[in-house]
Amino acid sequence: MASILIVDDEPEATATLSKFLETRGYQTETAANGSEALERVRAIQYDVVMTDLRMPGMDGADFLARVRLEQPELPVVVMTGHTNLEGQDDVWARAGVQAVLQKPLNLREVSEIIHELLV
Repeated sequence: MASILIVDDEPEATATLSKFLETRGYQTETAANGSEALERVRAIQYDVVMTDLRMPGMDGADFLARVRLEQPELPVVVMTGHTNLEGQDDVWARAGVQAVLQKPLNLREVSEIIHELLV
């Protein structure tokens, strides 16, 4: 069973995404910020990490940078509420991001991307 770490400071959104992925057969864990997520990534081998960008404390960008140093092959999906993402694919690719999802999340798109990353 593939394991997914969901990193977001919005408990309701995290719970919804976690439940959705679990109904698809994935094991999920959650973290409320980058610091907590980094501790989990250091302790547990995840198959995919999904992270928000704007969070209190260590934000998603800092978390991503640290994960890339420690586990450069770990697939990362960014979830963001930013509306101006046009033309930033190269920036995300250089940061090691496999996909960027716009909030509010389209759960069908989430399912497709997770499936593609794990095949």
